[in-house]
Amino acid sequence: MGAVAQGGPGVGILGGCFNPVHNGHLRLAIEVREQLGLERVELMPAHVPPHKSGEGMLPFALRAALAEAAVAGVPGLAVSRLEAERPGPSYTVDTLAALRAARPGVRHWFILGAADLPGLPAWRRGLELPALCDLAVAGRGEAGPEAVAAFVAAHWPGAGPDGAGGWLLPGGGRLRPVALQRLDISASDVRARWLAGRCLAGLVPAEVARLLDAARHAARAAWS
Repeated sequence: MGAVAQGGPGVGILGGCFNPVHNGHLRLAIEVREQLGLERVELMPAHVPPHKSGEGMLPFALRAALAEAAVAGVPGLAVSRLEAERPGPSYTVDTLAALRAARPGVRHWFILGAADLPGLPAWRRGLELPALCDLAVAGRGEAGPEAVAAFVAAHWPGAGPDGAGGWLLPGGGRLRPVALQRLDISASDVRARWLAGRCLAGLVPAEVARLLDAARHAARAAWS
């Protein structure tokens, strides 16, 4: 695959279903961008999530529009609709390969939570991701640096320190822990509150709540 691109401050990629996007997603993107000094972080809604059925999922176009409304006016955040252009399930390794081909010379940081890191070996070619990108692993408490260090030692025994609190991984990518403040918001809770007619202030941006209400028929059809 070749070495990960070295130039530039980097672009973060935050993938997910965003069903719907919420303030926890935004704070995660902002924290990673600021702590790693990235040019921007792109929220990238999955078109066909590989490990979830389409049941209970808003249409891709609506999820993407909600994400675009959420990042509007937030410096350094953007939305990519790349997944809509790709056939089949949205496997991370395929997405990152497509990004690398489309943006030669751009250093991409794939963002995931430390609690999700143990599942990486079960992803399609998950342990090969450092050949395509750097990894930003956000965590707190028991899912913090110690757990990340143990995972790196177990799965990438050839890793070494990168001189900035992270690791240089086999394949050429880096892994950097990112401290994350507690903000316990989940998409499932947002969905349940919306269906119950409860206020979403503080959980999602105001424009996201407005667009959900405007698309109430599609939202109820997906979530009920």
